[in-house]
Amino acid sequence: MGLQPDIIVAYTHNISDGGIRVHKLPRAGETVRALEGGLGIDGAKGTNVAVAASRAGAKVALVAHVQGGAWFDRAEKLLREEEIDDRFVFCHPGTRQVPGCIIIDDEGNNMIILGSGTQQALLHEEVDLALESMQSARYCVTGYELDVKSVEYLVRKARMLGIQTILNPSPVPNQKPGFWDCVDILVLNEVEAAHMLRLADGQPTEQWEETARKLRAAYGCRQVVVTLGPNGFCCLDGNNKITFGKGAKVDSIDATGAGDGFLGAMTARLAAGASLGEACRWANQYAAYTVQKSGTISSYPRLSELKLQR
Repeated sequence: MGLQPDIIVAYTHNISDGGIRVHKLPRAGETVRALEGGLGIDGAKGTNVAVAASRAGAKVALVAHVQGGAWFDRAEKLLREEEIDDRFVFCHPGTRQVPGCIIIDDEGNNMIILGSGTQQALLHEEVDLALESMQSARYCVTGYELDVKSVEYLVRKARMLGIQTILNPSPVPNQKPGFWDCVDILVLNEVEAAHMLRLADGQPTEQWEETARKLRAAYGCRQVVVTLGPNGFCCLDGNNKITFGKGAKVDSIDATGAGDGFLGAMTARLAAGASLGEACRWANQYAAYTVQKSGTISSYPRLSELKLQR
């Protein structure tokens, strides 16, 4: 593609058939019966965020290091259909992957087991080539489905090139990271926020404004977004302004990938010139649409399907 992207998603890449439906999520040692499977189309976090951002109106490029396999041709076809720049999806022969699994209950809650090939590494030379070729991009989105060393190098490289960084630390690290002062926007859910406060020797709180301020003070990132599932979000911007958004009342079928949808939609609105608070309000509405359908990619609406306030 010839057009330079607004957003670089440097992250993981994969697609698969959707999750398994059960009446209730199993407890340890409990056996439950599957009701149906193959619910929609699921992606790795990078694939999800890239598709959501593209469908929300942004020009997007995906940067990933993948092992290939039967899914790869299908995934590349998807990226072309979504008009996502795939020049820097680096495909390498790899070892056998153990597949992941998503289980969804009657309330739309889920349990997710990541496959062994999900935590992919981006080589430094791959990061250099991709970011230097697209340094007019406004935002670079990444997260901890990539290995930590890749994320740190990527964030520092983007900062050096003047590209704003957005980090989703999911799954959360077990050690306090030392590079989050290079992160422009930290996006995490309430469980992840509590975990990161504990790593910083802070006490979790249900006062979300206090949580956002504590996270920024502990890690040095410029702005913080805490997503609260059906209860909305809280964000703290670079001007020290707090914005809250209430969750929309909808019938949730499958919440899998709603956070990725929020992240992609938020970044698309930021790239279009919205403030952080405005972008989060819009993304909050976008995410409410996604939980009303099964799958991740299959649940992300296009702008033409939405009736959202800009």
